[in-house]
Amino acid sequence: MAQQDTDLDIASAYREIYRAKFQDDVRTGVKKPFLVPLYLLSYWVIPVVYLAIPHKNRPRLYQARWLFLALTVTLNVYTILNVSSHNFASAYGAGLIGSWGIVWNFTLLVWTKPQWEAKRVDIRRKEKPQDAERTRDDESGVSAPFPPENGHTAHSASATGLELNGNGSAHNRKEGKAHAVSPKPASEQTELSDELRKILLDAVPSLRKCESDDEILVELKKLAAEQEFEYYWQEYPADASLWTRLDWAFDIANAFRMTGWNWAIPCLPPYHLPPTIHGYQLPLSATGPHHSKQGYTRQVSLRSFFLTRLFRDIVPAYLVVDFCAVHMTADPYFVLGPEHADLAPLPPHLSSLSPLTLSAYRTALSFLGTLSALQLVFSFGALALAFLPPLPRILRLRAHPWHLPSAVGSFAQVLDRGLPGFWGSWWHQTFRFGFAAPSRWLARRRRLRPGSPAHRLLAFALAFVQSGFLHASGSYSTVPPRSRWWLPPLFFALAAVGSALQTWLARRVLAPPIRRMPRWIRRLGNLAFALAWMWATGWVLVDDFGRCGLWLFEPVPVSVFRWLGYGPTRDRRVWRYERDFWPKWYWGKHWWDSGLGI
Repeated sequence: MAQQDTDLDIASAYREIYRAKFQDDVRTGVKKPFLVPLYLLSYWVIPVVYLAIPHKNRPRLYQARWLFLALTVTLNVYTILNVSSHNFASAYGAGLIGSWGIVWNFTLLVWTKPQWEAKRVDIRRKEKPQDAERTRDDESGVSAPFPPENGHTAHSASATGLELNGNGSAHNRKEGKAHAVSPKPASEQTELSDELRKILLDAVPSLRKCESDDEILVELKKLAAEQEFEYYWQEYPADASLWTRLDWAFDIANAFRMTGWNWAIPCLPPYHLPPTIHGYQLPLSATGPHHSKQGYTRQVSLRSFFLTRLFRDIVPAYLVVDFCAVHMTADPYFVLGPEHADLAPLPPHLSSLSPLTLSAYRTALSFLGTLSALQLVFSFGALALAFLPPLPRILRLRAHPWHLPSAVGSFAQVLDRGLPGFWGSWWHQTFRFGFAAPSRWLARRRRLRPGSPAHRLLAFALAFVQSGFLHASGSYSTVPPRSRWWLPPLFFALAAVGSALQTWLARRVLAPPIRRMPRWIRRLGNLAFALAWMWATGWVLVDDFGRCGLWLFEPVPVSVFRWLGYGPTRDRRVWRYERDFWPKWYWGKHWWDSGLGI
């Protein structure tokens, strides 16, 4: 329990104040608790049910999407304006989910046409050769809302643009068209290229015992005869059972980055089918590269996935966010916002700092806290999908590590590109597909020429506008009444200005001298600009986080640093999750407004 009376620290005191206010708001009808399943219907249920109903050849049913869209937008707006939570992160998340629900429903129902255009990699029982020849996937028959970027159109696992068919002949898959290359019958092909041999030996360990190409081919045919399942592109299964259509619709409604789909965002490692060689389809490990130029990586074995996520992502993020929480809860700024002076003075270890040092300290702590918290949530969620029963059994191929690439890219993107690299490649790209969808829609309808300056500018502006909308909604749905929801959009507007300014300076004004500089100086300049801009403008967002009480959320169950006696806070409780942290049941006036409050 928290210490009492004069020993009660400011963070614990205001947690109690905010929870009491929330309960009072619920009693008086000012706020509604964030209930499951009620306030997830417009996100997880309504669009999934609509997409599960075949409408490709039913124009009137397709037009009915506007009714579904109106219903989901109404429910999501209600969530933003009226729903909050006793849990500080969930209170912010209520507005975030409501606003993202609007963006995502527009993406699925207006900006794209999933039943016409989308397809995913799935697994099925292998067909007989004569049937497979008739039903072989023809990628030219399915269009995508994104033009080819970074190799995201289908190509071979070896990243050479070639795919080998059952007869051992290679086909060029560029632009979705197959052109025969070296169409020798299998009986004449007794030699393998060095590249192909390397692919086979890396992907199929049992082939490493073979001493010649002939033995490899014989073993491949044997494996092909024994292979029971195959990967294939699954378009919308209009003629399949309702359960299959629901599974397809639920998957696309939850694949924000479109992993495993032909719509995968371009910064991820590419998604396509493993190649088939002499009738044997290679495993998913052959669908490389597994590392994109933006630094996003994926593992293809459960062991490497578990070890990487646990020791590279979760453990460091856990320690960093715990460190940040210890220091944040000792600073009234993170509890009350910049107006804290009237309610709580600075503690001695902060009051002695100069204003510039204090500002840099708070900006750095906010950045580290946000980054580590997101890394912890994303990585723990990925491990849960892959290992926590019954999720792997329910999700099947969707729980494979192949579908769970890293959450952030390489920091080298910031060093090489500065602020544009920070927002466009390194920072998590969870919402990128939805943010890019409106501008892609305009380009597809020929309102803008794809790749033109006007198209790029609009796509750039819309991404930051929508991001500002999400964070403004999160600010509005929090418990404290003094949050200023209009500040997050200002922060993202300034981020857009800074990114555009650096691009303009680097390409137009300072291009000649920059090209003559050593790489380390260019990188240092990019990093300096990004850090300086974030420091100069970050207070706009961080101030509002403090006013929202967002930093009062307990990010870890056991505080290692408090256990070690470290930090300026007087709150030394090692176990951090109290009763009000957990979900609780709420009874409403009607059955539909009763549920589990999170």
